[in-house]
Amino acid sequence: MISEPEMVPEGHFGAAELPEQRPSSDDVVADGDGTAAPRPSRPGWLWALGGALVASAVWAAGLYAYGFGDPGLGGYRTSKDLCADAELKGLTAVLGERVGGDSGGWGSEHESLHESWCYTDLRPPGHVVETDEDGSELTSFPHASLSYTLHMKTDPGPEFEGWVVARSATGDDEPVPLRRVDGLGERAFIVDEEVGGTSTLHVLDGQAVLTLSVSSDWDAETGGPLTDVSELEPIMVEDMTALMAKLKSGEAGEGEEGGEAGEGGEAQES
Repeated sequence: MISEPEMVPEGHFGAAELPEQRPSSDDVVADGDGTAAPRPSRPGWLWALGGALVASAVWAAGLYAYGFGDPGLGGYRTSKDLCADAELKGLTAVLGERVGGDSGGWGSEHESLHESWCYTDLRPPGHVVETDEDGSELTSFPHASLSYTLHMKTDPGPEFEGWVVARSATGDDEPVPLRRVDGLGERAFIVDEEVGGTSTLHVLDGQAVLTLSVSSDWDAETGGPLTDVSELEPIMVEDMTALMAKLKSGEAGEGEEGGEAGEGGEAQES
């Protein structure tokens, strides 16, 4: 059966009008005589260009905020005398008093990286220094060494574990046995060197990387360690926790001003 021809509005001969093709009330404008006329449509490429410009502006703003800005230091300040900042109350109570007082730290400052180091011997109570027939000392003290690196520009997190492994490598093919220490900083590991009688605690906390290494005294006859420093892990964690709190408290060691370091390593008041 042949249906009747479809009726189409005047001016649209030959094509049926679809609902979405009909102009809406928002798409018409009034002519000078008040007659409504269709509003000229905007080209699709113009809308796409506007969207691309907005997206580029948002991306650029985010890149500036997160890619080019200096990272927050989490309250950490620089240290001009790490030996003065590190009290080591636990280790001195177990191994003996510090030899040479609280000074002895040294460091290096740059606008992108600040480093500090400390070395101190620990003399057990009543320790008598033995000498040979030539007067040379035959004894040694247990000692502690510390390092503190504050990264001012880049994030040390992605390289931290690899850095610990590289520093602990002995040249053998055997993997370095890292032990995870929970509850200290962002990540922490301890490495025991059985032959050398040394334990080293490595800590990552935001932009700060810290190490505390404790080595045993030595037996002059056997050449072996006299103290099992691997048993000192809880004390090392305690002393490291105190040092981290000191470096974040703004309380500087003797001869150092508090506050975070600004560009060029000069301390600024917090």
